[in-house]
Amino acid sequence: MNTSEKVETLNEISTRIKKKIEPICQDWIIKGLIIDENQIRFSENQIDIKKNWKDLKIDLFMSEKRRTLEITLNDLRLSSIDDTINNCEKLLNSAEKNRFYKNLPQGPFDYTDKIKKNIFDEKVGKLNDDAVKYVEKATEACFAEGAKRVAGSFFFGVSSIFLETSEAIRGEYRKSNLNFRIRAFAEDMYATGESLTVSTHLNQGFDPIAAGEEAGRICHQAIGGKKGKPGTYNIIIYPKVTTEIQAPTAALAMNEYIRKMGLSWLAGKKKGDKIANENITIWDDGTKEYGLATRPFDDEGAPSKKTLLVDEGTINRFFTNTSLSKRHEESTGNAGITIPTPTNIVFKPGDCSLEELIEISEKPTLLITSTWYTRYQSYAPPGVFSSLPKDGMFLVKKHSKVLEPVRELRINSDHFHMMKNLLALGKENKQVTTWLNPSNSTVFAPFMLIEDVKMTTGTK
Repeated sequence: MNTSEKVETLNEISTRIKKKIEPICQDWIIKGLIIDENQIRFSENQIDIKKNWKDLKIDLFMSEKRRTLEITLNDLRLSSIDDTINNCEKLLNSAEKNRFYKNLPQGPFDYTDKIKKNIFDEKVGKLNDDAVKYVEKATEACFAEGAKRVAGSFFFGVSSIFLETSEAIRGEYRKSNLNFRIRAFAEDMYATGESLTVSTHLNQGFDPIAAGEEAGRICHQAIGGKKGKPGTYNIIIYPKVTTEIQAPTAALAMNEYIRKMGLSWLAGKKKGDKIANENITIWDDGTKEYGLATRPFDDEGAPSKKTLLVDEGTINRFFTNTSLSKRHEESTGNAGITIPTPTNIVFKPGDCSLEELIEISEKPTLLITSTWYTRYQSYAPPGVFSSLPKDGMFLVKKHSKVLEPVRELRINSDHFHMMKNLLALGKENKQVTTWLNPSNSTVFAPFMLIEDVKMTTGTK
């Protein structure tokens, strides 16, 4: 079944579902997805998995008298759909009222074609065996920088999305995605380096060779690393690290639903409150060119927007869906239906190169290229957490260009400290995303210099 046939099938199923749910609920949303995804996984210097999977599914939202229900239909046989809708009616009649739910946005809306063009590259859907060449070239680049072994993954694919609601909203779009990450290993078991490159288009910010070079270079520089000394340091973090320890303030804590649930370290904060250094400005931008999370509309059908969250260190707005928006406020285009979802978290870059960030740091400084195992002691203010650097970490002595590899140190801090003590930013943003990211969002971020961060060790 080709894509056009799948679209026709989903349209037919959607029509059937609509006829069945209109008599039993006041508000409804039908979202159809056609997914064609590929994965290449490589390890021990060779490809060990190459697979493709296709999926058709429908996400369904229903509301009746403020009782709400969300369900995903993977079994699209007509008999199964009928049984599921009958069960949904029973659940709606017995469910408790959702105190957060108000209504859906009122359509119709006009969605810009520019966004659709910026998130779909037909070449991605035709990669096929050519995708292996990206892996091979990145691997060669990694070896050229001194790595002895490599591993990683390359996910790529296209998807088609259509959406219809009870409020006269209907829209559809196609989207492509590229997510390549590579990890390099030296003979020294502690010397590793990782890099990634992500985009929606092959010729817009997607560069596996550069990722391979960076991973190999970090790995080679990390050879001979010694156990670091616990203490307080300035740290310079790579863009990828931002997804773990800087972006969550915008992508997670500024979620109106999370705040109402008491799981945000910004609980009690309001518009105009100072939460960060004045050099920090952050947007949630669902319209960002080539962003993995960019889309013409959200899961309610509200048009995607660029929303200013933090303006020079001051809270400007929390992001919401329609129900959680305050009176006389519009949705920020972040549904999620029940729980708003971030799109692309975008930091305003600064004016420093990496070398300049190193030069202006007046205290012993750690260059941190990657982290994992970010864990929270509490989500309550100020959002205390720890995060473990996993790949190359380097000690930069005052104004020195020599990087001394160190290991076995853990970041112990809180989000208020990380935001307020940000001294300077790099001049270029990089699009990054990691599965470890607590908010699961895409981030556009530069290098960042942060002052007086506590580093501890768990071993003697």
